[in-house]
Amino acid sequence: MSETHYLDYAATSPLLPAAHDAWEEAQRTLRLTPGNPASLHSGGRAARRMLEDAREKVAHYLGAQRAEVVFTSGATESCALAVVGGARGVHKRDPKRSTVVASRVDHDAVTQQLPVLEERGFTSAFLPVSNTGVSIMNEEDIASDSKNVALYTLPIVSSEIGTYQPVEELVRILSALNDPTALSRPLVHTDAAQALLTYDVNFSSLGVDMLSLGGHKIGGPVGIGVLLVKRGVPLISDRPGGGHERGIRSGTPDVAGAASLAAALAEGVSQRGAHCQHMANLREHLLQGLPADVQVTVPQEAASPAIVHLSLPTLHPEAVLMAMDMAGVWVSAGTACHAGVTRPSQIVMALGRSQEQALGVLRVSMGPLSTKEDIDAFLRVLPQALAAGQALDRREQKKTVRAAAAVADSASWGVQDI
Repeated sequence: MSETHYLDYAATSPLLPAAHDAWEEAQRTLRLTPGNPASLHSGGRAARRMLEDAREKVAHYLGAQRAEVVFTSGATESCALAVVGGARGVHKRDPKRSTVVASRVDHDAVTQQLPVLEERGFTSAFLPVSNTGVSIMNEEDIASDSKNVALYTLPIVSSEIGTYQPVEELVRILSALNDPTALSRPLVHTDAAQALLTYDVNFSSLGVDMLSLGGHKIGGPVGIGVLLVKRGVPLISDRPGGGHERGIRSGTPDVAGAASLAAALAEGVSQRGAHCQHMANLREHLLQGLPADVQVTVPQEAASPAIVHLSLPTLHPEAVLMAMDMAGVWVSAGTACHAGVTRPSQIVMALGRSQEQALGVLRVSMGPLSTKEDIDAFLRVLPQALAAGQALDRREQKKTVRAAAAVADSASWGVQDI
């Protein structure tokens, strides 16, 4: 294969060498001394030590306590456990709390949990969002609505458009409303999957009740994630079994995956400042080289430097993506969960844009291993890729004109002189 330039880190990131080494070391140990972490023999105890070492490391780098770390299969499962389990737990304690409030810039891993809850009798609502892609915190509305809310969920960074969300402000508003004599209070969950390399994620100081992340978004492996859950949170799990992970997520834990995720997290957090500056420099280089007819979707001062969301002068982003792919540049038109599906972005439409504007979009996402050469390759290929999309635009426009003419011609034959 010819040289490729990977700019789709928000979908998945390459496995870091440190994470790969940690995974190999754990697998080597498990091969020589096999054991389930729940077993009492020497092999089981060795596996348990590796798992708890990884848990301790994750807790350290995320500002949490070891007992608050729950290993899952990834960020999607973590979000599902938090949103559905947290809402059910609060509702069981206080039946009047039957509403879940999400953000309009949340990932499908969160928003697709809402229909699940609605089938259980919950109602769902959304925080308003500004035309710059930031959720609006209206204190009066939150104060009046929060009495019936079981759970709020808000990402730290929008996975599609990259905007930072006011999670700390939401926590502050709800904390001021907290009545210590009340039977319950609404929980707050945040999806931190896209935030760890550019935002100081500290579970304790952030003040949320639950936090989700996935390994492969930070240079760890696919198939492992973390849900941070404060002790005392009334979470009802729908994954019964052997009672693993505080009874929240039953199933034999992925010891090697946990060790690898912890190694990736350690590297990402310890070098966050350098990574953030590196990506900010790449973003500036990208923005300076964009054609005049390509615009950023949201103001970049409100967005993570790792994600640049672009509005294109074409209704066929799939043609743009294919042209770029053929030239060895890999980007996406949105979140990977919508891969292969050409449809307007609901998140972009929530900003007040039209369906056409929400269709012609592109997401460029960078990571620690991204280079200036990657950005240069993207900028070099972009004009030709846009031309491919615009060629399809013109072809469809001609088809529409011909179809309209045929209809008009057919109608004229039906008119007879008398």
